[in-house]
Amino acid sequence: MTTRLIVKNLPSNCTEAQLRKHFEKYGKLSDASLKYTKEGKFRGFAFVGFLEDGSAATALAKTNQTFFNSKKLTVEECRPFGDANKPRAWSKYAKDSSAYKRAHGAEEDQLTEKSGHFEEPTAKKPKNDEKFDQFMEAKRVPNEKEVKLSQDKSAEAKKLMAELMDGIEGDTSLSLIFSGLPSSAKGKNLKEWLNPIRVKAMKIARNDDVAAAFVSFNRPPDVRRALLKDGQYLGGFKVGIEKIETPEPQKEGVEEEHGAELESRQKEEESIREKILETGRLFLRNLPYATKEDDLQYLFKKYGEVSEVQVVIDKKTGLCKGFAIVEFVFPEAAVAAYSATDGLVFKGRMMHILPGDEKRDKPEEEADAETEADDPDNPMKKQEKKKKSYKEEKASNQKASAEKSAHSWNALFLGANAIADTLAQRLNVKKSDLLTSDQGESAGVRLALAETRLVRETRDFFLENGVKLDAFSKAATKRSDTVLLAKNLPAGVETDELRRMFDKFGDCQKVLMPPEGGVSALILMGNPVDAKKAFRALAYSRFRSQPLYLEWAPFDVLGESEKPQKSAKNAEEAPRKSKREMTYEERKKERSTRQNGEEENDGETEKEEAPEEATSSEEPVVRKEIESGSAIFVKNLAFETTDHGLEHLFKKRYGPRVKSAQISKKLNPAEPTKPLSMGFGFVQFYTALDAKTALKEMQGELLDGHSIELKISHRENVEKGALKRKSVDQKEQGECTKLLVRNLPFEAAVKEVESLFETFGAVKSIRIPRKPGQKAQHRGFGFVDFISVDEARRAFDALVHSTHLYGRRLVLEWAKEDETVEELREKTAEKYGNAEKRQKKKSKTEQFQQQLQIADDEKD
Repeated sequence: MTTRLIVKNLPSNCTEAQLRKHFEKYGKLSDASLKYTKEGKFRGFAFVGFLEDGSAATALAKTNQTFFNSKKLTVEECRPFGDANKPRAWSKYAKDSSAYKRAHGAEEDQLTEKSGHFEEPTAKKPKNDEKFDQFMEAKRVPNEKEVKLSQDKSAEAKKLMAELMDGIEGDTSLSLIFSGLPSSAKGKNLKEWLNPIRVKAMKIARNDDVAAAFVSFNRPPDVRRALLKDGQYLGGFKVGIEKIETPEPQKEGVEEEHGAELESRQKEEESIREKILETGRLFLRNLPYATKEDDLQYLFKKYGEVSEVQVVIDKKTGLCKGFAIVEFVFPEAAVAAYSATDGLVFKGRMMHILPGDEKRDKPEEEADAETEADDPDNPMKKQEKKKKSYKEEKASNQKASAEKSAHSWNALFLGANAIADTLAQRLNVKKSDLLTSDQGESAGVRLALAETRLVRETRDFFLENGVKLDAFSKAATKRSDTVLLAKNLPAGVETDELRRMFDKFGDCQKVLMPPEGGVSALILMGNPVDAKKAFRALAYSRFRSQPLYLEWAPFDVLGESEKPQKSAKNAEEAPRKSKREMTYEERKKERSTRQNGEEENDGETEKEEAPEEATSSEEPVVRKEIESGSAIFVKNLAFETTDHGLEHLFKKRYGPRVKSAQISKKLNPAEPTKPLSMGFGFVQFYTALDAKTALKEMQGELLDGHSIELKISHRENVEKGALKRKSVDQKEQGECTKLLVRNLPFEAAVKEVESLFETFGAVKSIRIPRKPGQKAQHRGFGFVDFISVDEARRAFDALVHSTHLYGRRLVLEWAKEDETVEELREKTAEKYGNAEKRQKKKSKTEQFQQQLQIADDEKD
């Protein structure tokens, strides 16, 4: 269903406001335009565009064949440009219609239209009336036959016409000839006579009896209004007004011109495709004002990988201006997108696509391309570019790849130098005194504790201001286009300083940073265009004495997405008991649950699928995370099968449980815009259970005459640049008091680890495994056991976010809880206590061995 409708048989007094009011109740409008002729006459129809196709379908169903101001409307779908099913034009105003050709086919009609002369009914002139002729001579009115200067074949008229047209060249479509003027007429008199029509230029030629004028106008409507004064009087003289006649081409010339026009169109189309193949960029116009980058990403990603989408935004309103630029990784995909979407109806408007120009070089790149001066003594020596050092080349590569990177490396990271500066400034001591100690304390432990404190202050400030810090721990699948994260800020940075720096590139609406200076800061820009401009200019640029690290913040960091609603089942769950509080039956059930966890989870999933299938027809199933093993590999596809056909086959049975379907393609050397199918593809589900179900039910289904073969695909479904993170808080603490500390620096001693953790509570024991055969070096991880559960939780919450010891970030997890003596006894009893089970198992084993022996004897 299209989002654009054509409304016919509208009343002649209909206005755009009335049309909008009539259709706004069915949904948000993106366009409402009434169509007029060149003369300003309403043609009786209009186009209405909706942002959503559902609104357009509702409006079509409820307004077609209904009355609007005593007129019965005819509402139809608006076909895209170039659609083969588009109905043939019938209006006399459409140039490709037969009615237009009939109205403009006769030569007399063409001359009448060109000259603009329409005969008006006049009183009959009496024949051979001498008194009437004397009266006309007394009034000094010339003969009507001599009014038109171009039609007068007398020598004086030809001489006057030649004098008038002398030196006039170029386009004369907006010019008229005024003949029969008084010989004393001036330009001022003629302008007053034509008032209020504005005159662009004027030339007057005269003889003893009459005068003529060549007058040019600014607009075609002025020409039409001036032609209406033909036959009126000026100073007692009847004025004749006519257009300048141009010789009509012969039929052969018309055919040649038509062929040349068709050839020029083909050449223009070829040049457009060649330019798109060179740049890989498309310039979109006539877009709805509500267009966003995500809409265009979704529209064009089916034709190939999109590298960049830039929507031109009005800074005053924050909405799209109607223009956008889309850049593809492969130019062939851009050509395919141009062929498929030029003239497409997009959110109620007909989109027009032009080839985009090459991306301009940045000023920084121009500065890097400095050349040495020519040597006058050696003219053969050419200018050479200065070679970059490794450091400069690395910095430029980081700056170029910063915007495309979706990986977040520790949003609360703070360098050791900034930690020491901040701590020395707060304590009002020198940095050297801070790092040295007479009591033998470790400088690394001191800096780690200082970093922990600064990180905790920053976290508390962000949480108080509504920042969702959990968003930084999730996989970086979607990023905000207006919120920036500035990391590793130097000591003493103020909020006003950051605001002034970002205000240079647009409206900086908000800067979130702790008042005493913090580890990181969040910057909210007014619109995506200004945010991108600031990111490109400031990422990895020098800020004070170090680079400025910028990153796009997660999409929901400021509450931009809806909070997930917890089910009543999860809300009513009782808190988990510790092992010491469980009975024998409860502990036995828990062990069996852990052993058969996968089977129970599958059972729960099957139970939960039933209500989802029942409600799939009413509301779509919304899933965000994709499980591993949820993709199906499809073989033996017909080469003419499309992505839509494959997706329709699976969605017809499984509905919204299918995420997408894609056929693998390769480049077509004969026609690069139409890639060839490789005969196989992939169908992506949301859950592994749905994929297994489809594998059983859809095996051998016919699609375009081919029996498809299905297998589970093991390819990873990870967005480009997005890296999965392991959550450190996946295991529940329960009654555990032991922490597993990973990524310990090899330089760290046991005493330093102990002094670091003793800050948060009494430590029972510390165990750091050593490498076999190397007692002096440990393996990079250890275990810290606290006396109480609260102390262990306090240390975990403080050190888990961002604490570095000797430059390495400590990774904390809850260690596996040790098994009690009672549990060991129960497990032993289950394994060896039941004599009947052991006897049955032994007898089955003996029978199986006898069968194998018999099979071996038969072979011999």
